Amino acid sequence: MSRVTQVPITPSVLEWVISESGYTIAEVSAAINVSVETFEKWRSEAEKPSLTQIKKLAGKLHRPLATFLLPGPPPRRPPPVEFRHPVGVKRVLNPDERRHIRRAGRLQEVVSWISRELGANQPRTPPASIDEDPALPAKRVRDVLGDSGQVETQWPSAAVAFDYWRSVLEHAGHIVLLFPLGKDSCRGFSIWDDNAPVVAINTAWSEEARIFTLFHEVGHLITRTGSACIEAVRTNARTDSIERWCERFAAEVLMPTDLVEASLREYGWQSGKEIGDLALGRRIARRHKVSLRAAVLRLIEMGAANWSLYDKIPLSADTKSPGGGGGGRNRTQIREDQFGGRITSLLVRAVEKDVLSRSQAVDFLDIPDVAFDDLARTVERSER
Repeated sequence: MSRVTQVPITPSVLEWVISESGYTIAEVSAAINVSVETFEKWRSEAEKPSLTQIKKLAGKLHRPLATFLLPGPPPRRPPPVEFRHPVGVKRVLNPDERRHIRRAGRLQEVVSWISRELGANQPRTPPASIDEDPALPAKRVRDVLGDSGQVETQWPSAAVAFDYWRSVLEHAGHIVLLFPLGKDSCRGFSIWDDNAPVVAINTAWSEEARIFTLFHEVGHLITRTGSACIEAVRTNARTDSIERWCERFAAEVLMPTDLVEASLREYGWQSGKEIGDLALGRRIARRHKVSLRAAVLRLIEMGAANWSLYDKIPLSADTKSPGGGGGGRNRTQIREDQFGGRITSLLVRAVEKDVLSRSQAVDFLDIPDVAFDDLARTVERSER
């Protein structure tokens, strides 16, 4: 009869990991197929879990198995972001949000260190205050990124527009991550760092909605108000001052007043005439490759519409169109898409300069070793 290997976990560490995960003990117990009573015996050290059980637990909580063997919980650090939600809504960060925020924080720590070791230029992130008119920092950000006003209305699709905005932000030193957080999670979050400011975007929504979320979170970066935001656009009656400022900032970056006015005149609108239906809002959204919500918000800010137009927007407006689900991509392509060009470029340079070993870079990216050469060639082509 084979002997069951018992794992001497640290009860205080077990409690800490559960608390950090956002799951309840009942949810975790059910997921790994043990009773709550058994789980409580682990916490009191009356029993120890088997190796199979602790592996299931580590998988459920997305933690290395060695975590449970630590002598005690690590020093508590405050969350790197502040959870922002509509006024009056009661909700805390869910397990998926917590996991991806932790993941982004770990990525940021490594990338920040690599950037310092390589002597990389610091990000060009113009600071701003929420006491400023958002139009002013929006103009500064567009200047840093390169004013795309001559081409942005000619992009063939919102996907192309998103890739452009992501690319210029990365070129200016920012990390833009794409995470599949799901529709029950925040639209995006941001974490400030002097060498590696991070914006993470939830891929559960349409490209147009992602673009607005991207610059909403950039607004949090430039005001140093790192946040996880559950909604991308809200009515003025349901938001706090920082969220409202970031909404206005994103709208100013993506739809400068002169460009929107030119589009409206082209569509037959006359100054002083109130826009009462969504047809014109949809045309502005398509022209500037933004969500309908973002376009209507811009019209309201310009005085061309009021909040009754916003209330007409269907709940499904930001829903992602049905597609193939990203099938056919290998793990390397998935990681490139998730991490973006700046992280992959820094890792390749770090290996070339002996700041990191090849095996460390491969582990960090979670890709096969044989794929690293292809990745390095892709980076080389993109930097020519």
